[in-house]
Amino acid sequence: MKQSYLLQKNKPAQAWLVFFGISILFFLGWYFGLRFGAVSYSNQELLNVAKAPLTDSNLQDVIFDLRLPRTIAAILVGAAMAQAGSIIQGVTHNPIADPGLLGINAGAGLALIVGYAVFGSMHYSLTLLVCLIGAVIVACLIFGIAYHPKKGYQQIRIILAGAMISTLFSSLGQAVTLYFDLSKAVIGWQAGGLAQINWKMLGIISPVIIIGLILAQLLAHQLTILSLDETVAKSLGQKTFLITISLLGIVVTLSAAAVALVGSLAFVGLIIPHCIKMCVGKDYRVLLPLTAFAGSTFMLWGDLISRTINPPAETPLSAIISIVGLPCFLWLMRKGENL
Repeated sequence: MKQSYLLQKNKPAQAWLVFFGISILFFLGWYFGLRFGAVSYSNQELLNVAKAPLTDSNLQDVIFDLRLPRTIAAILVGAAMAQAGSIIQGVTHNPIADPGLLGINAGAGLALIVGYAVFGSMHYSLTLLVCLIGAVIVACLIFGIAYHPKKGYQQIRIILAGAMISTLFSSLGQAVTLYFDLSKAVIGWQAGGLAQINWKMLGIISPVIIIGLILAQLLAHQLTILSLDETVAKSLGQKTFLITISLLGIVVTLSAAAVALVGSLAFVGLIIPHCIKMCVGKDYRVLLPLTAFAGSTFMLWGDLISRTINPPAETPLSAIISIVGLPCFLWLMRKGENL
C-alpha cells in the first residue's frame, strides 16, 4: 500500500520528466526533418531560409512548400492516431485496442477506394468526408457486435469483431482496386506516407484534427472516470452512454482525418499510449496531451527515417512503423492482465 502511494506521489514529477524528454526529441526530429531528405542542407542554409522566407529560390521551395507541410502533417497525424488509440483503450477497457487493429482505418480506406472508383479523382474535402463515412460505418458494426447489454464491451468480442471487419474490408478494398484498376491511384495510401502532403490538403484536414484533439482534452476527466468501470462511472452520476458515444465520435473523426492525410497506418495508437501510461498513470488529463505529443514525435522520426534510409527513394512509412510496432504488440500480448 505504501509503495503504491509513493508511486502515485511520484507521477507528477515523472510526467514533467517525460514531457521534457519528448520535447527534446520533438524539436530535434522537426529540425532534422526540415534539414535532411533526398537532398540535405547545411544548418546555415536552413537559417538563411528562416531569415528570408519570401525569397524565390529552389531551397525555399523545398523547405516551405515540401518539407514544412510534411512535418506539420506528421505532427498532426501522430497526435491524432496516438490519442485515438488512448481514448479507445479507455472507453473499451481493452489494452490492445487501436483504430488500426479494430478495423476503423480499414473502413476509412475502403471508403476511399470506393470513392476513387466512383468519382475518379476527389477534392481533399470529399476525401475527408468519404473516409469519415467509412470509419463511422465500421465503428458502428464493430461496437454493435461487441457490445453486450449487461456486460458492456467484452474484450474478446471487440478483438474478434475488429479482426473480422478489418480482414473483410481490406479484402473488399483489394478487390475494388483490381476490378477498377486503381493501383496507381491508391498505392501511396496503401503504403502510408507523407510525400503527397501540401498546404491545401493541410488547410482542409488539419482543422478537423485540431478540433478533435481539443474536444478530447475537454472530455479527459470524464474519460478517466469511465475508464475505471462503467458501474462506478454511473454511481458517480456520469451519463456513460452519452460520454461513450462522444468519445467514440472523436476517435472516428481523428482516425478518418489521419487516414485521409497519410493512408492506413497501424500500431501508432497501440504502442504510444502504453509507453506514456507506464510513466504517468491513467489520469487522462495528463495522459492524453502527453500521448499526442509523443505520437507527433514518433511520426516525425518515422518520416525522417523513411526519407533518409535509402535516398532519393522513400521507404514506406507503414513498413518502418510495423518493424517497431510488431515487437511492442507481442510484448503487450505477453504482459496480458498486467497492462
